[in-house]
Amino acid sequence: MDILEFSFNAVAPLFIVIFLGWFIARRGLLQEKEITFLNALCFRYLLPIYIFSSVMTVDYSREFNFRMFAVFFSGVSLIALASLCVASLVIRDPARRCIFIVNSYRSNNLIYALPLAANLFGDAGLKPAAMLVPFTIIIFNVYSVLIMVLYKNKINSADNHKKLSRELSGTLFEVIKNPLIIGSAAGILIALTGLDIPFFLRKGINSIGAAASPLSLLLLGSQIDFSKLRQDIGAAAVSCIIRLVLCPLITTPALILLGFRGPELSTLAIAFAAPCAIATFIMSRNYQIAARFAAQTVYLSTVLSIFTIFCLISILRALKYF
Repeated sequence: MDILEFSFNAVAPLFIVIFLGWFIARRGLLQEKEITFLNALCFRYLLPIYIFSSVMTVDYSREFNFRMFAVFFSGVSLIALASLCVASLVIRDPARRCIFIVNSYRSNNLIYALPLAANLFGDAGLKPAAMLVPFTIIIFNVYSVLIMVLYKNKINSADNHKKLSRELSGTLFEVIKNPLIIGSAAGILIALTGLDIPFFLRKGINSIGAAASPLSLLLLGSQIDFSKLRQDIGAAAVSCIIRLVLCPLITTPALILLGFRGPELSTLAIAFAAPCAIATFIMSRNYQIAARFAAQTVYLSTVLSIFTIFCLISILRALKYF
């Protein structure tokens, strides 16, 4: 009973907020225009400040875990490469193939990692999560931009190498301007330099950042539309099974064999087990690459992750790895 209670207490608060977002949207209290505005507010300001406030207190000279970073980077790279090979063989439509590849390695880690770490281990759990999150943002965004630009040119049958080069350089510049990456880089810079931020300013930053997690979860719930899940449910289900079941089944035992335990294990396990990233849908809409399919995988994986993440935490707790 202690195991189930522990797991439930870690997962339930997140999904209560997600459910509230879904309920509010279905009641018509949040319109599409308002959701778009709040998404922009969250993406451009609240989430970067949230990341900054979490990262700026990390003592990278003592708390940077190169082993965690190396394992995460290697895992994401291998999953991306494997999914690229598999998708090239089994998926004919290049647009869906692109989204399938991105979904395989890119999780909604930003929204899940820090709240779950705090629920599981309190402040002790936040340190490894805060250390890793900015690097996951950078890796995910760079890989996603490269893959989507390459596939966009393939979809448009563009064989002009100069055009592809211009698009790559332009989109890489967009990556650098990404608010999440700016927040991550600024937080790392403050942490490395040891710059002392005045108490009143630090308190204000923390207060603003505290709004990011619940609002992000609320907005995530508001965009779940069960009626849209009926379309192409088969392809979306396969993509979600890979993200929520296959990736954790492969990566979690590997993490245990590598000796990770407690907060470090939970940070890495959630990074590989969280649902498809909502950022994938946003980017697919911007690049006009199978946006509907991307939305379906985000919706379905978010709903299913209620059960898969609960099961993952319960099993690791039962085996005393937490």
